[in-house]
Amino acid sequence: MKCLTQALDVHPLVATCLINRGLTTPEQAAAFLAPDLTHVPDPRPMRNLTEALHIIGRAVERRERIRIVGDYDCDGTTGLVTLRSVLQQLGVQTDDFVSYYVPDREQEGYGLNPGIIEQAAADGIQVLVSVDIGITAHREWEMARAHGIVGVCIDHHTALGSQVPADAVVVCPKQVGDAYPEKDFAACGLAWQMARALLGERPNGKAFLRSLTKLVAIGTYADLVPLSSPANRAIVAEGLRGLNSGSKNPGLSALIEVAGLKERPIGAGDLGFRLGPRINAAGRIEGTTVGVIQLFDSLTVDEARQRAQQIDAWNTERQTIQRQLVEQLEARIASQPQDDPVYVLAGNHTDGWHQGVVGIAASKVVETHHHPALVCSIRDGIAHGSGRSIPQFNLIEALQAIGQDGLFLRYGGHPAAAGFCLPVERLPELQQRINAYARQVLPPDALTRVYVADGELPLGELTLPLVESLAKLEPHGIGNPHPRLILRGQILEQRILKDQHLKLILGDGPHRAEVLWWQRREYAEQLPRQAKVEVLGRPDINVWQGRASVQFIATDIRLAT
Repeated sequence: MKCLTQALDVHPLVATCLINRGLTTPEQAAAFLAPDLTHVPDPRPMRNLTEALHIIGRAVERRERIRIVGDYDCDGTTGLVTLRSVLQQLGVQTDDFVSYYVPDREQEGYGLNPGIIEQAAADGIQVLVSVDIGITAHREWEMARAHGIVGVCIDHHTALGSQVPADAVVVCPKQVGDAYPEKDFAACGLAWQMARALLGERPNGKAFLRSLTKLVAIGTYADLVPLSSPANRAIVAEGLRGLNSGSKNPGLSALIEVAGLKERPIGAGDLGFRLGPRINAAGRIEGTTVGVIQLFDSLTVDEARQRAQQIDAWNTERQTIQRQLVEQLEARIASQPQDDPVYVLAGNHTDGWHQGVVGIAASKVVETHHHPALVCSIRDGIAHGSGRSIPQFNLIEALQAIGQDGLFLRYGGHPAAAGFCLPVERLPELQQRINAYARQVLPPDALTRVYVADGELPLGELTLPLVESLAKLEPHGIGNPHPRLILRGQILEQRILKDQHLKLILGDGPHRAEVLWWQRREYAEQLPRQAKVEVLGRPDINVWQGRASVQFIATDIRLAT
């Protein structure tokens, strides 16, 4: 630790956090603390990228009709917009030669489907590019080839059974046989890499790529890919720099405004909790993110504001539906104690189990109970499910293991999050199979929540300069969490904020500290005044009426022993 502290001239707690994240040499740590786009590897060695580049480049030269199909989430949408933007930059008249399509979540479900291919053929499409979908769509790509459509699949998901579609050119560094050093891009990050390859050394190409990182940063953060990855870290850091310097795109500016970020610095957390959710809300509530793409196409400020306000309204509706569903889930769990390691919960769409919010509701269950959770919305005899997991349980591997004989109509995803659908009568079978599998693979203590602290912080050292030092570790996210520190003190004051949050004032004699524990008012009686406590959490800066002060955001609090 002393070596890093001296070599990098950083606070000892910063050095400790770097070591805890596996960055033990001054060279590694220095690169981590100064993320830059030079840390993103050259895209050209990626398997099949040169062939995909040739297909798209040839289509641009010949003015062939291209259609980009993207997923209805933030990652797929920002990836679609990124590809469309670079084609415009290359001089393609997108209205004439480049079209786009986003499947409807409720009407079509996730991924490519035969209807998309048939419509593309009817429209005379010659090149079909998928973003964030397509790596499991063997049948659909075969149909496309039969119609004479050339397919390019840009996806970051894992191919089922390790077999990528033979009838499309697949750009995915996770595919078997790809030695590309960076495996953890979001789909929008892969689209940005494709844009980088398409632009090559063209004049103003680098400046244009930097401008694209504003959107790509949102999609990358929202899709929960690791920010321990140097490439993702660089893209998000550059995107944040761009967002904080303003946007020339009226739509993005309007989105920032309705998210309440116009008058203050935008941080990484704002990508995941303010901007990303609004983009996702369109897909969750409307079923498609076409409205978001139209927002980014807005030519005037008034047009952009009107569209951004609609997106904000969808997000408000999403929050209401989500809150009501989580209440139902918690009531179900409380009334029917779950002995299974994996919670499988299902309800009718008409009873508020909205297909668009089951995923974030599952996240809340995992956050509260530390169990993997599958939450399903039942509609027309089909259970549409979304799952979230804990680090010790690889969800996509679990679904692959239990779905070999056709349990699912379709499924896909990542270790931490996955989606699926199956006939409603097979839900009991799903519950039995996934829990039998979980009991085989889960370590004995996997369902016990364990926090590992980066260090202790004396009350007197909770200062603005310390928070500014720790800010060098940003951007935080998956793989690079906020520093987890332990604060000790005696409760001097206690308040409930907005009937939800717990606020404590701690003291240890001459020093005071303000502690906020979000959504935890129910612990107020267990933490009375004068009690001595240990608080696990992170320092933060609160700005109120132009004045900055330090507060401590709690993750967990326990009585001192």
